[in-house]
Amino acid sequence: MPPRTAWQLLALCLAPAIVQAAGSVPDRIRIEPPETVLDGRRATAQLIATGHYPGETVRDLTHEGGWTSSDPSVVAVGPGGRIEPRGDGQAEVIVRLGSSEARAVVRVRNADEAHPIQFAHEVLPALTKAGCNMGACHGTPTGKNGFRLSLRGYDAAVDFQSLAREVGSRRTNPFKPESSLILLKGTGQTPHEGGKRLEAEDVCYRALRDWVAEGVRPDPDDTPELVSLVVTPPGRILDDPAREQQLVVRAEFADGSTRDVTRLARYSTTDTSVASVDDAGRVVKESRGESTVLVSFEHLVAAVRLVFREPVPGLVWADPPENNFIDEHIFEKLKLLSIPPSELSDDAQFCRRVYLDVIGLIPTPEELVAFLEDPRPEKRARLIDELLERPEYVDFWTLKWADLLGCNRRFTGTKGAISYHRWIRDQVAYNVPLDRFVREIITSQGPNFTNPPASFYRRIRSPEDAVESVSQIFMGVRLGCAKCHNHVAERWTQDDYYGMASFFSQVEYKNGPQNFAQYNKEETVYLDPDAEVRQPRTGVVMQPKPLGDEPVDVAADEDRREALADWLVDPANPFFAKAMVNRIWYHLMGRGIVDPVDDFRESNPPASAELLQALADDLVAHGFDAKRAIRLILNSRVYQLSSRPNAFNEEDNRYFSHAMVRLMMAEQMLDSACLATGVPEGLFYLPPGSRAAQVPDGELVHPFLRDFGQPARADACECERGTDTTLGQALQLIGGRTLHGKVIARENRIGALIESGADDDTLVETLFLATLSRYPGTQERELAVSELAARPSDRRQSAEDLLWTLMNHPEFLFQH
Repeated sequence: MPPRTAWQLLALCLAPAIVQAAGSVPDRIRIEPPETVLDGRRATAQLIATGHYPGETVRDLTHEGGWTSSDPSVVAVGPGGRIEPRGDGQAEVIVRLGSSEARAVVRVRNADEAHPIQFAHEVLPALTKAGCNMGACHGTPTGKNGFRLSLRGYDAAVDFQSLAREVGSRRTNPFKPESSLILLKGTGQTPHEGGKRLEAEDVCYRALRDWVAEGVRPDPDDTPELVSLVVTPPGRILDDPAREQQLVVRAEFADGSTRDVTRLARYSTTDTSVASVDDAGRVVKESRGESTVLVSFEHLVAAVRLVFREPVPGLVWADPPENNFIDEHIFEKLKLLSIPPSELSDDAQFCRRVYLDVIGLIPTPEELVAFLEDPRPEKRARLIDELLERPEYVDFWTLKWADLLGCNRRFTGTKGAISYHRWIRDQVAYNVPLDRFVREIITSQGPNFTNPPASFYRRIRSPEDAVESVSQIFMGVRLGCAKCHNHVAERWTQDDYYGMASFFSQVEYKNGPQNFAQYNKEETVYLDPDAEVRQPRTGVVMQPKPLGDEPVDVAADEDRREALADWLVDPANPFFAKAMVNRIWYHLMGRGIVDPVDDFRESNPPASAELLQALADDLVAHGFDAKRAIRLILNSRVYQLSSRPNAFNEEDNRYFSHAMVRLMMAEQMLDSACLATGVPEGLFYLPPGSRAAQVPDGELVHPFLRDFGQPARADACECERGTDTTLGQALQLIGGRTLHGKVIARENRIGALIESGADDDTLVETLFLATLSRYPGTQERELAVSELAARPSDRRQSAEDLLWTLMNHPEFLFQH
């Protein structure tokens, strides 16, 4: 059995009712960090005290315990565990709660020396913490009222010039620091459109004031760079009555030095209904559940997952069966959060769901009945295997890739769209490993009519377009923010962005050789070895640099994209496998483990990091086999859960405790309507009987498909496909020609049933099976049969009314 993570082990400790901390006195207390060095008069640090209680529960006691110093002449400690130097030497800081106590060692050096304030590591973080350089304030490209700062402090040179050299140095006055405009406006002593941003003597005010008092000096050239953030604790499960958690944030620099930046860091939570956090890093529970605290300092972001638990009246956890490791991870998370999963879906619900998810169609009545009457216990796994081998599977999953990859004549030419679509379909049909599939796309060149994967670059017209599309599609990372400035919610910088763009700097285009018309023009993708990308802010020619990795050396006569592909599909790549399995999960479950599916970032944590990693590891271990990953998810109990919530998981829309109800996508809707009525739709120039899922060109517009969210394939984002319900959809269903024409067609399913001599009961039952994929209930059957019997001379009209009603029913329109 594989080793369990700390989160898994803690989840196993959850009894039917959560064990509460016994009394208010802990078995023992621990201070973190156990040792601290304070260097210089301005140095301060935050300590936290953790109480350990019976049942392996913990509780933050930082703001409950009594703090003292063994030698106040060396170190002073405040009531919340905040320490400050008083003199050189060593002392202990003690925290006590009842009869329990803990001690930590504090060493103080250079207590009489005030180290110079660092502009990059103290002044800019202070301005960011105060909100002065937000996009809504002075961080806009043009600034506010003549005062411009770089967004979130990404350009120290610009900010230094604005503060120290502009407006006749009125913004910073070294001779009378408190009279500096930056301080007068920030504290509200002078009218300020942005309101009061600073409090006298808080850490941000002191950093700015002291820097000004020291002569507004620039940082020396050897100032070390920030390399990492360490947050304590890195994650924690807190059982009732625990209601808060103090964080400690330490910055680590390239020279090996560290500094406590708890008061300069910025904080936010991903779910404010679960927890809130103040400016000092004190997290307070609002309700039970899980929330991630985002800690930002300069360009780095760290995430801390906190779970607040409490007893749930009436909840008794009954271990549900597990089909594979997917269930193990999801059920452990649900157990941790006291969210019991729904029951298993019934056979009819499962059959309809898996048909729609695998082949994009509802089952025919004959297929459904055969499955329902199959007595074999393994029939669900057998059905999954059968569907994965059908040609409709290939068409439906080709559609998903064609949407993302820009299969649209507007970009590729008419002939190019057809050949591009056919190439994508071949990759899906032969189950080409995803790493090979993606490598061929990224490294493609030549005429796009004869080398179809080169069509990928026709929607892309610049290195910037390329880096954003490749990152979003194949890595799940949205890099667009870093084009103009360092990313405001992630660790990516402009250098990261243009380092990635450098891989595509050589990509160029020329016409031909086949040119038929404006919408049928071929382009040849080729490489210009002399083309380079410059970082717009610094003007530096960028060396190819994979995201989050070191620059790579590529010979002048080599294709840089080959090096990028090597890095991207390497099993050790931190992005590719996760992004691929997350997309597959999204298409099957209706929501990504990371959601939105193409927005991986620290501030958007996965519902289960352990499951995402396990799925990625499995994909890599089995040669990037997409069909295997699909089969694995479909066979899990989690996928097969009912969409009907229970009393404890009604509010869960994140952790997959029940199946997600969602509107059928446009092609599923139209193709299923054709199948239910027995009337195909004529689609453009395609052969008779072709389905919407087979349309190769995003420029081919069908009113019904477009109203239900068919994308134009103009963007590299899943969000281009509409998923919301709209008035246009209602009009299509109630009075649109498409659906109405199929209901009244003389040779549709109703006509065939009447021609065959079917009685009213058979007609009603068949229409229910053909649309809602289930037998009618007793009352439904009696009502429908009675309506047909009441109008024998108008039987056809009554049957059409029933069919129209069923096709407007939520059970037909939605996946569930």
